[in-house]
Amino acid sequence: MPMLRPSSLTYPCLIDWLLHVNRGRQVKLGLENMQRLKAVLGKSHSDSNFRTVHVAGTNGKGSVCWKVAKSLEQMGYKVGLFASPHISSFRERITVNGEAIPEEAVEGLLPLVVDACDAHDIPATFFELTTILSLGYFNHQKVDYAVYEVGLGGRLDSTNIITPNLSVITSISLDHTQILGDT
Repeated sequence: MPMLRPSSLTYPCLIDWLLHVNRGRQVKLGLENMQRLKAVLGKSHSDSNFRTVHVAGTNGKGSVCWKVAKSLEQMGYKVGLFASPHISSFRERITVNGEAIPEEAVEGLLPLVVDACDAHDIPATFFELTTILSLGYFNHQKVDYAVYEVGLGGRLDSTNIITPNLSVITSISLDHTQILGDT
């Protein structure tokens, strides 16, 4: 079943569509959508062109990601940061050297991802679409490093599509048990 297309490819319409993409359908946990998207979109949406740092845990992920990204920036590297949630703008989730992804980049890259989902019947979720969008943007920007904050966590988190050069685990405790289970 194809995804419902945004009515317009302007940034506000794309973001409104993206923020509502999960509505009215069952979200299936797993990496299948991400693996399929990565295969369809190829190297332009993979982590093979830059080094990655993957940060997981219950508390402190965002702070650790920000500190790692800023440390790498201070060393002279071009650094992508993928973090959530956003506070005031979706663009905060995907940054390069502290600069949020421009609206024009979202307008250019997100339709490519949505088209791939439509063409290959991939029912990607908001977080999956956002994760693959970040990979495309970081490749487009030719970053040296990308720092990824895990979403809900667990082995089926969509950020597990990357192959990290460094993995960091902050404190761990039970969280999101209604989705991830109680063990």
